[in-house]
Amino acid sequence: MRQSLVSISFLSLFCGSASFTAFAESTSPLIEEIVVTAEKREENLQDVPVSVSAFTGDTIEKLGLRQSVDITAQTPNFSVGYPNGDGGIPALFIRGVGLNDFGVLNQGPVATYADQTYIASNAAQIFQLLDVDRVEVLRGPQGTLYGRNANGGAVNFISRKPTTEWEGWGRASYGSWESTKFEGAIGGPISDVIGVRASLLKIDSDGWLENQVTGNDQNGADDLAWRVLLEANPNDSTNLLVNLHGGKSESDSTQYQHLGTLDPESELDPEFDQCTPAQIAALQCVDVAGYSEYAPYFGLPAVPGYDDGNYDYEPKNDTDFWGVSLTATFDVGEFEITSITSFDDIDDSRPEETDASPNPLIHGLLAVDQQTFSQEIRIAQDRDSWSWLAGAYYMKDEATDETGFDLPLLDFNFASHTDQEITSMAIFADAKFDLSEAWSLSTGLRYTKEDIEQDVLLFLVPFDPVDPPLVEGSPDEDFDNVSGRVVLDYRVSDDILIYGGITTGFKAGGIQSSLDGIFPYDEEKLISYEGGFKSTLADGRVRLNGAVFYYDYQDLQVFTFINVGDIGFSFLDNASDARVYGAEIELQMLPTDQLFINLGLGLLDSEYEDFVNPDGDQSGNQVTLSPDVTFNGLVQYDVPLGDLGAVTFQVDWNYQDEVFFDSLNNPLLSQDSYWLYNGRVAWSSADEHWEAALWGRNLGDEEYLVYAFDLSFLGFHERMLGTPRSVGVEVTYRH
Repeated sequence: MRQSLVSISFLSLFCGSASFTAFAESTSPLIEEIVVTAEKREENLQDVPVSVSAFTGDTIEKLGLRQSVDITAQTPNFSVGYPNGDGGIPALFIRGVGLNDFGVLNQGPVATYADQTYIASNAAQIFQLLDVDRVEVLRGPQGTLYGRNANGGAVNFISRKPTTEWEGWGRASYGSWESTKFEGAIGGPISDVIGVRASLLKIDSDGWLENQVTGNDQNGADDLAWRVLLEANPNDSTNLLVNLHGGKSESDSTQYQHLGTLDPESELDPEFDQCTPAQIAALQCVDVAGYSEYAPYFGLPAVPGYDDGNYDYEPKNDTDFWGVSLTATFDVGEFEITSITSFDDIDDSRPEETDASPNPLIHGLLAVDQQTFSQEIRIAQDRDSWSWLAGAYYMKDEATDETGFDLPLLDFNFASHTDQEITSMAIFADAKFDLSEAWSLSTGLRYTKEDIEQDVLLFLVPFDPVDPPLVEGSPDEDFDNVSGRVVLDYRVSDDILIYGGITTGFKAGGIQSSLDGIFPYDEEKLISYEGGFKSTLADGRVRLNGAVFYYDYQDLQVFTFINVGDIGFSFLDNASDARVYGAEIELQMLPTDQLFINLGLGLLDSEYEDFVNPDGDQSGNQVTLSPDVTFNGLVQYDVPLGDLGAVTFQVDWNYQDEVFFDSLNNPLLSQDSYWLYNGRVAWSSADEHWEAALWGRNLGDEEYLVYAFDLSFLGFHERMLGTPRSVGVEVTYRH
């Protein structure tokens, strides 16, 4: 079976190249093009001055991407951290713009959409990839084309729609740690005007980490997801799409790694005699209970490896979610009107073994019950030499956050209850003008108004209504902003496009509550300057894209976890300005009809400016989760076997430079550069109905951190681990 490349790469409206490739059946040996909707209209990707990296569903399957955030590995200058461990609430960063807050109430500057519906809940932004048609990653500020304002970028997940003929597929996988995965979809017409498509996914795993205290496996999975799409075309000018979806997770809560920070020779006293950084790095230190993973402890052996630990608490997550949306599109004369109405509900409870030790030092609970309603309406028109779009957006997001920590050794237990309501309204417009056969101008404008109300109660456990709470209040903050973009592009020839422009972005402020009080923080603003090129070479066998960008970042919202006295505090404030600049280069090659190569390089230089927090002056520090270099690649080779089908060999990889997990740039809260390698060998039948594959993830068995917190007031650092090597087999049938 011959596979050729469908390039889904776009270069940024002011910058550049952010691309990925996808595979499609074709008799042509050329790098093909694809129609995309990044600007809310169907256009050839080579004509769109917007920075998008995109993946087709086939590409996602062949790369073995399992969760929404896995796409970061193959997207230059897109990184993710996991403040709650691998599988927990993600911290998404695009070109140094993101938010590393582990709380559930602060919505980040990278917006996630599922079938054009904004996912407001941070807890819901990590989900299983189920029957996906494609994924598009837009870099830079987004607002003049999208309902919810996004300062850093937008990620769009688009489901496979009902088809005009009945079809279906199913896949069964088995892998390391007794992992099983069953997924599939079926769909087709149920009348002349109505089609349906139903998808289901179930994942189970024993887990890759062993608790030496109990002998039980940890970090296991128990996830279910489903979706039903109904599409109706009652006439030539009307399209209606109903999306009903839901799921449940009862997976193990992620277990962490423990790194002691106290001198084992010191007495346990309020002074907490901390080790030097060199001693901590040399694994010579303990926590306040005298425990270290690297030495025997009251009959427990030292932790022998990356996939072992000692835990007194083995909690499980409990997450239920469901939602429904209606997308209605009407052609009225020369105009197209689109209405998107949605409602989503998530009830998410994440208890955790915070101290990662055999002692009941600190246990936590992060829980949220959240409902989001949104309504977007757009009107668009395409003319011979210009096109335009205008829209309005409304969102009501109501969330109740329940957070609690039990610290029995300090005789201190507290909990917080916060009711938050966000009301967001916006109007936006965007237009593109063909100034000549070669020159085009794109411009847009947006007005956003946002209101945040909270009722906050922080109290000791058990709660005594007679005694006053630790913190109580009902803060209310309003924000508004005008943002926009101007982009100019020039087509040098049919195969070369250059462009450049300026975009402004905005993220609303919010309210931060902790044991030291309730504090509002202001909005942050970003001015993006970008320029880039797109080119197709070697008679269509090579595509080279490149871009450069500069960000002027003002009033950056910075999250820091610091120690004050004997207690740790989360600290979120407009602590800094920042400057970020960099570049992306992407290269796709089809040297032969059977060999495909994709390479992507991201370069980034980020730095906080005028950044002072309670720990001192942090100016000059590198922005959190913003590696200087990212490098991804994929090589695929097909071996045709005639009537016996074909065998495909694939290797893909990604490299990430050093990252810091805190804005203080503590070397002990960082991850050195590392490589991850994956592989796949697949046989497909000549009729393309059957496929059998062997796959491996993290083949080098790299040991790496996905996040870390400084809890040295309890004598340790909390460290979240990446997933070790896994291998497996899968069988797919398509009809």
